[in-house]
Amino acid sequence: MKICVADDEMEVRLSIIQKLTALFRDEQIFDVGFGRQAAEQIKLVKPDLVFLDIRMPEMDGIEILRFLKETSSRIHVVIISGYDEFEYARKSLQLGAMDYLLKPADRTQLSEIVEKVQKELTAALLTELDLLVSKEPGVRAILKEIHPVNASLWFDERIWKRIQFEDGPPSADFLSREILLTFVTDAGSRGKVVQTNLDQGGGCFREKKKFAEALLLEYRRNRQTVFFQLKGEEAALNPKERKAAAKRAAKMRQEMISRARGGDFAGLERDLERWFDCLEQAGYEELQKECGYLMSLLDEGLSKQEIIYLEEDTLFYWADWVARHRTWDELKGKIKKIVLGGVKALKNLEQQQEQNASGLQPWLLEALRLVENCSDPNVSLEWIAEEVNVHPVTLSRIFKQQTGMNFVKYLTQKRLRMARTLLLETNKKINEIAEEVGYADYPYFRSKFKKEFGLSPSEFRKSHGIASD
Repeated sequence: MKICVADDEMEVRLSIIQKLTALFRDEQIFDVGFGRQAAEQIKLVKPDLVFLDIRMPEMDGIEILRFLKETSSRIHVVIISGYDEFEYARKSLQLGAMDYLLKPADRTQLSEIVEKVQKELTAALLTELDLLVSKEPGVRAILKEIHPVNASLWFDERIWKRIQFEDGPPSADFLSREILLTFVTDAGSRGKVVQTNLDQGGGCFREKKKFAEALLLEYRRNRQTVFFQLKGEEAALNPKERKAAAKRAAKMRQEMISRARGGDFAGLERDLERWFDCLEQAGYEELQKECGYLMSLLDEGLSKQEIIYLEEDTLFYWADWVARHRTWDELKGKIKKIVLGGVKALKNLEQQQEQNASGLQPWLLEALRLVENCSDPNVSLEWIAEEVNVHPVTLSRIFKQQTGMNFVKYLTQKRLRMARTLLLETNKKINEIAEEVGYADYPYFRSKFKKEFGLSPSEFRKSHGIASD
């Protein structure tokens, strides 16, 4: 936070500066002199708070106050005077001063004023961030905690700011005066926005409206670094080579589906390793997309039909499942377990069904009960399968045979019913409800809700006489 002190008496200026420095060691406090010089220095510094003497030669406090409010309405101004005159106080407050103090200003008064401005700056920062984030669903899904540190820096669009992620223990300067704010992401990574001297590319920005773009860029870079457990800078990859690798991976995926259908377990296991190697060359985003697609195909049961139709819900669920894995080794291990184990499970299931031994499985009733009673909207197929002691692919196949819909579709309907209840029974914002029922992507939630109930969430509320946000 930047504070300027203007008074034509040097002793008074120094007294106020010394008191402020003792009270707030991390704030920047400037002696700007008095009169016209003070006005010019304040204009240059662009402080958050100014303490102004009411009577000064050349240009008095009232004139400087009027000048500041014309050029920057954001600056908080406190008038200080040795004269207990109501007219001065009235005029300064009319012109926008936040307070009027008599000399000598004591520590308690100064402390209360600075703390009040700090709180207002923090509130303004959070309000602006909320507006920016509301326009970018991707950013809203990323940011789970925000902790302002030096809100003043946020409003100075002359300085460069940089987004940094820290995946180890917090650094020693984690709460230095150069930090605007700290945050925690959906992946559990800690980050901060810091002041920097120049544009270093990537996650740098000056204008507040560029924050979301810079955050998304640096977030993806951090996720990729953590995901592949890179120790240093990632080697530059040729976009053409990445594209070629992605095409090879898609072709290999089709071959793996054929092997899985034919029960070629050894060939599938070998191809899966080759597919993993190819995905690493394709890059992080293409890797996630491909893994989500393979799991979606597996979830549809690897039926014998030539064309497998993938529902939007299934693709969304498995894309989200893939994104929840923090490292590539973790994701590879999970895919191997589900894919290879799933092929064996399906083969055993088909044999049972040929012998008419399937019937209504008792564990299916337990699985349905778990889904309905679980308060977590992100309850997973894996967790339910583990609870009833069957393979996830077996659960998905039987689930669809007995209920007419797969697990993901069933879960989607439950989420939407929860959303409908929250829309009717609470005054929460619609985007908050979307997140609460498991949809960080608000546009997607809106689309699913309208498809299910014929009205968008806001239209649904209005139809029940509830004012929408």
